[in-house]
Amino acid sequence: MKRLRQAVCLSLAALLLANTWGCTSNSGPDEPTVDPETIVQAMLKVDTTLPEMVTRSSSDPEAKDNFFYLSDLDYGKVDSYCYAYADGGTAEEMAVVKLKDKSDAAALMESLHEHVKTRQGTFEEYDPKQVPLTENAVVTNQGRYVVLIVSKKNGLAQNEFKQFFQTN
Repeated sequence: MKRLRQAVCLSLAALLLANTWGCTSNSGPDEPTVDPETIVQAMLKVDTTLPEMVTRSSSDPEAKDNFFYLSDLDYGKVDSYCYAYADGGTAEEMAVVKLKDKSDAAALMESLHEHVKTRQGTFEEYDPKQVPLTENAVVTNQGRYVVLIVSKKNGLAQNEFKQFFQTN
């Protein structure tokens, strides 16, 4: 009986420790806290080839519904986001999603790759000259921030994204 109590106590202690460790995995101590809208606006500014863009964000009344156009990730895992897309229906789009936990970054990145594939299929049907933009899409992350860039100057936009996370 004494060994059973010890085993139960050790198991509970291990669970408590694991739970505490899991709660601290949201972000690193040096990870800055930046509003995704600030990042997207900076990325849009460096790419002068972009057409007129429409911006949606987590501050909009329809934020949850708008997010599902971009990703099928559980919206409960999203801290905030900003998404800009071409008003004229061309392929250009940029998004930054700040997750509640960086461990969800891989799932979001996979979902964004699926989003790009879906868009690519759409453009293959009705505007094939847009397909190269989708083929060169950038999906990457920095901690719990995940970015999608579909533009002619995706390298400039990606560098701008990275600037927000460089430490001096």
